[in-house]
Amino acid sequence: RLCAIELENFKGISTRQRLELSPITLLFGPNSVGKSTVLQALHYLREILERQNVNPDKTVAGGGIDLGGFQNMVHNHELSRSIRIKVEMDLTGVYDIEHLKHNYYGYITGEDDFGELFHTRYLMGAFSVMEPKFVKIIGIEVEISWSELFENPYVSKYTVFMDQEKIASIQSPPQKGRAQLGEINFAHPLISVFEEPTGEGDSDQWEKETNPEISIAETPQETELGKELQALSLQMASIPPESFNIDDGIWYTVGVSTEFDALPEIRKMLDLELLDDSSIADKDEFLAEMELAPYHKSIQEKLEDNYDSRRLSLTRLLDELMLGPARIALDYLESMTYLGPIRAIPKRNYQPKLSPDSSRWADGLAAWDLLYAGSNDKLIIQVNSWLFDENRLNTGYQLEKSGNKIIPVPGHFHQLFERGLDEDDLGVLQELYNNLPTTKKIALRDFHKGVLVEPIEVGVGISQMLPIIVACLKSGDGLRIIEQPELHIHPALQVSLGDLFIETIQSEDNPENPLSSLLIETHSEYIILRLLRRIREKFEDELPGNAIGLDPSDVSVYYVQDTAKGVNFKKLRIDEEGEFIDRWPKGFFDERAAELF
Repeated sequence: RLCAIELENFKGISTRQRLELSPITLLFGPNSVGKSTVLQALHYLREILERQNVNPDKTVAGGGIDLGGFQNMVHNHELSRSIRIKVEMDLTGVYDIEHLKHNYYGYITGEDDFGELFHTRYLMGAFSVMEPKFVKIIGIEVEISWSELFENPYVSKYTVFMDQEKIASIQSPPQKGRAQLGEINFAHPLISVFEEPTGEGDSDQWEKETNPEISIAETPQETELGKELQALSLQMASIPPESFNIDDGIWYTVGVSTEFDALPEIRKMLDLELLDDSSIADKDEFLAEMELAPYHKSIQEKLEDNYDSRRLSLTRLLDELMLGPARIALDYLESMTYLGPIRAIPKRNYQPKLSPDSSRWADGLAAWDLLYAGSNDKLIIQVNSWLFDENRLNTGYQLEKSGNKIIPVPGHFHQLFERGLDEDDLGVLQELYNNLPTTKKIALRDFHKGVLVEPIEVGVGISQMLPIIVACLKSGDGLRIIEQPELHIHPALQVSLGDLFIETIQSEDNPENPLSSLLIETHSEYIILRLLRRIREKFEDELPGNAIGLDPSDVSVYYVQDTAKGVNFKKLRIDEEGEFIDRWPKGFFDERAAELF
């Protein structure tokens, strides 16, 4: 789950702004103040990771999102500034952690020299003896700068964080082929703690080494990663070990092959500039100089038999540490559902797209495509429950799905009826009928009037609301971004949308979405009032009927305001009784009080 985003020099934001996101995050603020900045930053980051496009206008998300290129996105259009975007992902709720897409192979690889040598498989540590090394939060930050030489933007720096501590970064000038991995944090617990024994009879040694007084490496050379970097990196191999300032991790740099800038192609294995086996004059002498821990005897034997495995192990380790978090972030962003502020109304005789297209969510038509899909009768039942139930939206409408056979005229089927049927025609008729094309149709049953109407014939509010319902109820986890869900919707329905959002993030009846979260840009007082009420009712143990309660930690509310220093995101805290701890900035929601009193 996306748990935080930091932005600097992006659009209206100047100084770094950090937003800590909850399962439901609401962005309030006046018009044109910059509430959409966060949404646009996520789209920009996806463009960078997915397509290495640092200068986009239109995005893969579709809709009306036009970022306008780097010169339009950098704060005040000042090309001397660098845009920085950082995201943090919370892994603690991942129910199937072994299938996170974090390495080159797509999923966790099997046990090999890589796993045996380093034991920093940070995503395999949960619920095992490696529990202390299980990373709960991963983060990546990209820095995009402008090149005066080439007159275009480029990724000048890419940094990885584990549990909010930096691991390392890759930096590059605008020139091709000069990227370097460095700034390695050898003090990070993932790297500094001595490894678990792999050979038999080493448990006593392991207990000694895990003593807090002696288990932390004091220098980079005492870590397995530091040893391998010093031994195998092209940049360091020509420098005698005694010339290293071993207390300074900056000395430990590794050349990284990238196509353009500091961000490698994340769909490929990280390409490091390491010593080749053929460049070692005396392999035995080289191996003899390596300092291996006492409990790594079995590993030493393997390395002596197969030197290439060391290079492969180091490559895989750095690939997982440096590109694994980016792959997880991209996988999350690709599953993101973006619903724009104006949802399109299907025309008469609407026919859905046969191939799924996530960009059609921007105007809501992907919701109708999903409803038309043959396997989604369950989804229609769920949507109807929200549309019709008295304790939910109670609109008086339900969806009805039907299919029609089209008889071509003229045609063999038509000719049989023209001349009159006899008993011998039944077999032919059955075959012709089965081969007739079927068209699907979804209409709305108006239970107040007892008629069936098409979406274009009902009030705009229903057509604007239905894509929101489908987006929240559809299977699959990930982030749902919704702009102005209250548009054209009656206040009574806005209130009930609050309950829909609650069910989206934690419904026991919706186990298909265990990691769903919502980022909502809104002006609706009614939505936040319902969320606050459910917090209060849960605290007081007074939840009505089938209502689902909330904890204050489930909701984040930010007020976006323009200041002399740029856009500012002010977090408004909520207590356990559903009351705001912080006051709303003057002028927002004050209109209601002014009219009443």
